[in-house]
Amino acid sequence: MSDRKHSGKFYLLKARQHGLVVKNGKGDHCKIYGPAGRGYMVVPLHRELSKGVECAIKKWFKAAGIILSLIIGLIWIIL
Repeated sequence: MSDRKHSGKFYLLKARQHGLVVKNGKGDHCKIYGPAGRGYMVVPLHRELSKGVECAIKKWFKAAGIILSLIIGLIWIIL
């Protein structure tokens, strides 16, 4: 994969595209609620996420079954 870092808004957009519920959190953070009781993930709305935060978000998306479309989206961005 690429070394390019994404913003929190990128992940919110992908979550909305897959029908997940996005609600405002505190300050510059939002909550993405997973399907069928998968819990939620807090996503900071920063321009560039740290490596660890981005990895945690990707793991949560994978558990929610969304990672394939993220990888396809990353491929399109690289090309």
